Amino acid sequence: MTLNPKRLLLAVLIFATSLGIFIPSSFSEEEEKVLDIQVYLTKKQAFEIAFPGADKVDREKKWLTDEQRKAIGELCLQKIEASRMNFYVGKRDGVPIGYALIDHEIGKSFPITFMVVLNVDGTVRDVEIMVYREPRGWEVRYPSFMDQFTGKTADTDYRTINSITGATLSVRAMVKGVSRATAAYKVLYLSGNS
Repeated sequence: MTLNPKRLLLAVLIFATSLGIFIPSSFSEEEEKVLDIQVYLTKKQAFEIAFPGADKVDREKKWLTDEQRKAIGELCLQKIEASRMNFYVGKRDGVPIGYALIDHEIGKSFPITFMVVLNVDGTVRDVEIMVYREPRGWEVRYPSFMDQFTGKTADTDYRTINSITGATLSVRAMVKGVSRATAAYKVLYLSGNS
């Protein structure tokens, strides 16, 4: 029996994502053809957008306790399976100027890799799609959609985010990802529960 490389790659990606394994934001040229990958930002480019004027970017690994997972899940109405979240902190003269979480969420079939940039008070400053791996639904990248997240917090009712016709699954994925990021920031940085 001959294996279809597209189906095999899809199965591996879905399985890895279900285990919470980070899906790399770069693939070989052959894999990109199979997945229709659109790389919009590298990590370096993303940090330049997230932290203009920063003289340092630190990665903070946050190992989640059961209590923290539960608190994050209750805020964003999701079950949190991850045992760790990596926040990036932009600093100027040793003082945090913002935080970013790079994460991924399944669109229709493949993960969308995105970055949520948060002000120190926990409000969303920016959301950027870094890698998009679907043939449809890429309209979520447009400012008319992404700008809806600006100023949102963990306490926001994310049902107020307007959808895009033809991109429903991508919209849901982004709403889920941003609400999870704001909830995690509130629990890990603002609640004194870190």
